Amino acid sequence: RTASIFGSRLPTFSFHLPRPPPPSRAMATNGVEEIAKDQDRILVVDFGSQVSHLICRRVREAGVYCELRSCLVKPEEVTAFKPKGVILSGGPHSVYDTDGPHLGKGVWELLEEQKLPILGICYGLQEMCHTHGGKVESGTKREFGNAELTIRTDLAAPGASDAKKARGASALFQGITAEEASKVWMSHGDKVTKLPDTFVQIAYTSSCEFAAVESQARRMWGVQFHPEVTHTPCGAQIVKNFVLSICGCEGSWNMHDFAKLQVDRILGKLGDGTVVGAVSGGVDSSVAAALVHKAIGKRFRPFLVDTGLLRKGEAVEVKKRLEEHIDGLELTVIDASSEFYTALAGVTEPEQKRKIIGRLFIESFEKAVKEMGLVADQCLLLQGTLYPDVIESTSYRGPSTTIKTHH
Repeated sequence: RTASIFGSRLPTFSFHLPRPPPPSRAMATNGVEEIAKDQDRILVVDFGSQVSHLICRRVREAGVYCELRSCLVKPEEVTAFKPKGVILSGGPHSVYDTDGPHLGKGVWELLEEQKLPILGICYGLQEMCHTHGGKVESGTKREFGNAELTIRTDLAAPGASDAKKARGASALFQGITAEEASKVWMSHGDKVTKLPDTFVQIAYTSSCEFAAVESQARRMWGVQFHPEVTHTPCGAQIVKNFVLSICGCEGSWNMHDFAKLQVDRILGKLGDGTVVGAVSGGVDSSVAAALVHKAIGKRFRPFLVDTGLLRKGEAVEVKKRLEEHIDGLELTVIDASSEFYTALAGVTEPEQKRKIIGRLFIESFEKAVKEMGLVADQCLLLQGTLYPDVIESTSYRGPSTTIKTHH
C-alpha cells in the first residue's frame, strides 16, 4: 500500500480526487531512485489480471522491492527502473486475439539483450511462448480451481548428453516437496500446446502438459498456474526461488525501512503545511493517516464522514480504534446521515447513488474543514491509494471502461 500526498495547493475546496497516473507513465519518474536506492528491484508487468498486485506482495514478502507496470511500458522506462528480473502477470485475454495485450515494441529485445530472468504466469507464460515461436490454443474446457502438480526431477543439466548428468528439479522448484506441490490454483481457458525452441517441460498436471516450463538458454521460466494466490500453498516459495535464487536479489528490503523513508519524505515535502484527509477506517486511508500523523503530528487534521450508510456503531468504533492505535491522533466525526438519507430517498440506479454519495461526501468534508477555521490555500489534501485503484483506473488500452465510479 502506498500513501500519496498530492502536493499542489488547493485554491478552492473542490476536492476532486485525481486518479493515479497510468502505471507505465509513472515509471519514468525518478521516484524509484529515492524509495529503492541501493535495493535490488523486480519489475511486474500487468496484462490485466485482477490479482497482479498479489504478485508484488509475494515479491516483497521475499524481501525484494518491486513495482507493477502496464504491459505498455517502454524500453527506456524498463532501463530506468533497473530491474534484476521481470515477472509477466496473468490476464483475461487470448494471445491470438487481434486486440490482445502484448509487451510494447522493443521490450522483448531489451530484456533478452540484458539477459534478464523472466517469469511468466498464466497469460504471461502464453505470451512468452507465443512470442518465441511456440503454440497456444484454446483448451477443450476452461480449467478453474485446484490441480495436482507433478514436478519433474529428471531434468538434464545444461549440455548433458546422458541421464547420469541429470540435475533434478528446476531451480524454480527448489525446496518444494511433492506433497507441497500437490495443490496449485489454475484459472485458464487457453494453454501452451507446443514449446518454443530451447524450452523444456519442468512440471505438469493431468490436464495441462506444460504446467511449468523453462529455457535455460533464454533465462525464461513460466507457470500456467497462479503462485501469487494463497490457493497455491507452495506459491510463495516459487516466487522466492525466482527472485532470490534465479534473479540473484539479496532480499534485504523490508516494509519497516520503507515506512520510515515515507515519513521522512512526507516531512520533507510538507514543511510547515497543514494536511486534511478523509479517513474511513479502511486500510488505505488508515495507513496514509498513520504515516502523515507520524510525520507532522497535530498539523494533520483527519475527518470521518458518517454518511449513515456505515454499519451500526461503526463510526464510533473507527474513532476509538484509530485514536487508540495512532498515538495522539484526534479524529473528527461528521454526522451527515440526514443529508445523505434525504438525497438518496427514492433513488434506485446504482451509478446515480454513487454520484450523489460522492458529491455529498465532498460537500460535508468541505463544510467541516471550513468550520475548523482552516484556510483552503494553506492546506494540502491527503489521498491513500491502493493497487486495485490503479488497476481499476487503467488498462493496456488506457483508461478502462467504468465498472463503477471511484468515490
